[in-house]
Amino acid sequence: MPPLIEYLRAFGRFQRNARLYLISNALSGVTVGIILVLYNLYLTALGYGPDFVGLVLFAGTLGAGAAIFPAGLCVDRFSGRRILIWASVEIGIAGAGQFLFHQPLPLLVSAFAAGVGGAFILVVNAPFLTASSQPAERPHLFSLNIVVTLAATVLGEVTGGALPIWLRGNAWLMGAAPSWLAWALVHQPQARSYQLALLLAGCIAAPSFVPLFMMSDERPAQFSIPRSESEFNVSYASSMAGLRSAVARAILRLRKTRWHAVVVSPLFVMVAVQALTGMGAGLFLPYFNIYFVKHLGASSALFGLIDGGANALNAVLTLAAPWLAARIGKVNSIVATRAASIPLMLTIGLTSLLPLAAVLYPLRQGMADMEQGILQVFSMEVVPRQRRGLANSSYQAAYQVAWALTTPLGGLIIAREGYALVFIVAAILYLLALAMLWGRFGRGEGERVTAKINP
Repeated sequence: MPPLIEYLRAFGRFQRNARLYLISNALSGVTVGIILVLYNLYLTALGYGPDFVGLVLFAGTLGAGAAIFPAGLCVDRFSGRRILIWASVEIGIAGAGQFLFHQPLPLLVSAFAAGVGGAFILVVNAPFLTASSQPAERPHLFSLNIVVTLAATVLGEVTGGALPIWLRGNAWLMGAAPSWLAWALVHQPQARSYQLALLLAGCIAAPSFVPLFMMSDERPAQFSIPRSESEFNVSYASSMAGLRSAVARAILRLRKTRWHAVVVSPLFVMVAVQALTGMGAGLFLPYFNIYFVKHLGASSALFGLIDGGANALNAVLTLAAPWLAARIGKVNSIVATRAASIPLMLTIGLTSLLPLAAVLYPLRQGMADMEQGILQVFSMEVVPRQRRGLANSSYQAAYQVAWALTTPLGGLIIAREGYALVFIVAAILYLLALAMLWGRFGRGEGERVTAKINP
């Protein structure tokens, strides 16, 4: 209980924007959990195979990749509150398209649009929390943000797994649709049960907007708010001139710098780590629900319980992440826990026993993701404050682009060769990412880098 009490006390000390952000994530997490369990199953129930599922996921990550750097510039320039609100609106509209459209092209377009909105949510997360906290608060704030989201996601996954079964038991919901809804609702009972559950998930997310509107609308300190059109023009011209000057100086420094210094720079290494991790994750993570339901024979309700249990364990372990990082160091804790998850992942991918996979799945996810908050803190601390938005864009771009490249590849491999190969290749990529992270920041080097940048 002491760690829980410590987190509750820390929540009371957080700044108002940080507390409201946590509440919003808790409210939207239920929707995320339902979608995670059901959306791929919905596509397969419509008659699409893993290769098309991978193409839809590719469209989403392509949209995210296209918007990553514009999102980073907006984060460094505009209010985080406004970015969160408008990105959430776009995701809501695109999500409705994903659930109501049945044909390939509209599904791909709506997935791309959802990816654009998701990019802004991803990029604004770490800089917004960093700006809304003091350095001593950040390990607890970032970890609590993940825990709150995971706890709500667990509820959504358990609910999402059971909802289609309950919906299929109601004849009036599975009957002929009214003429004004016939274009939207699918006819197959299983596919409709998934679709109705996903639409309900979208409605559940609506209250998450309330905390966003209650946030203070503060702009980044390095930019002032013009009071007139002429001042805006002067401010804009000055900003663009400063940007061109900064780019010119960066190019000049790059020309004078040895490539070795660039390759071992903290930003380059963190981007490479994110790229390798994204490549590995894209191969198998999007297909876990199909793997359990179609390959191992689990029901959607059982997978919802398994995935919910995984996120619940992940939440508990994430609470302990700051404690572990404080004792052995941020980098050591990240490398140790993620390395421990790789044998578990391989066992899950190579077994045909549902009970064994069901037991190992929560352990793998908990070990792989418990230090995610610490990684976010570390990735922000190795770059100067004024470049954190752009740095986070680079991290997310590396991860999302890598994910986008390997997700459709994973679907094609699964459709033709089965699941084992994607798990093996992912394990190799994960090991390369951990080796790069440890090689650059291990043995206390990470602490020395952050101390130099944040004196």
